[in-house]
Amino acid sequence: MRITSGKIYYGNDCDVSDVEEARVFRDIIEEFAILGGANNVGDFLGFLRWFDYDGLEKRLKRISKRTDSFLQGLIDEHRLGKRNTNTMIDHLLTQQQSQPEYYTDQIIKGLIVVSNFNYI
Repeated sequence: MRITSGKIYYGNDCDVSDVEEARVFRDIIEEFAILGGANNVGDFLGFLRWFDYDGLEKRLKRISKRTDSFLQGLIDEHRLGKRNTNTMIDHLLTQQQSQPEYYTDQIIKGLIVVSNFNYI
């Protein structure tokens, strides 16, 4: 995340600039790790998908909304220029100014997820 957003989310509390934001990020990563290894009974017994048997779909929707709002906050922070850094988000926002149809906020958030969350 340091390359992507210019922020540190792990380490000593003195290294972390925003402790609350770091806690939210760590909670999201932890939830991704738990859900990534979850077995979905509905994959084996299709009719159980109708009932959301073990609540997996509900949990996935909840973490999806949390992740989306967290990443949108990062993008908005960089867009407003609160941070003047050489990060991936800054470069993608520069590309968004010249090619807005290719670099939407959804695409930028997707690239952040692919570059950071695939190590889980």
